[in-house]
Amino acid sequence: MREPIFKAVAMPPRMFLAPFKLAAANLVVQGAIMMIAIALFDLNPLYPLITTLAVHFFLIFAGMREPHLSNVLQAWGVSGPTSSHNIYKSKGVKLAP
Repeated sequence: MREPIFKAVAMPPRMFLAPFKLAAANLVVQGAIMMIAIALFDLNPLYPLITTLAVHFFLIFAGMREPHLSNVLQAWGVSGPTSSHNIYKSKGVKLAP
């Protein structure tokens, strides 16, 4: 009974071996760029597909090093950079004046 829960936590969802959310975002963005390039510049669809595959291979290798890459980037986006700026000049970082 515990096996599916452990498997779901240990191996996040994937799309063609890349982290799912990043691969889906890649396909959407590259698809939009491909449609715009075809409409405006009458470009051969093979060129945008090559960049799509290159980025997807990068996502596969990055996902192999960090399987939870989508969650890591999502958590970083919520917390943002850790630096803060003081309102008044003083030593150290203070969050309130």
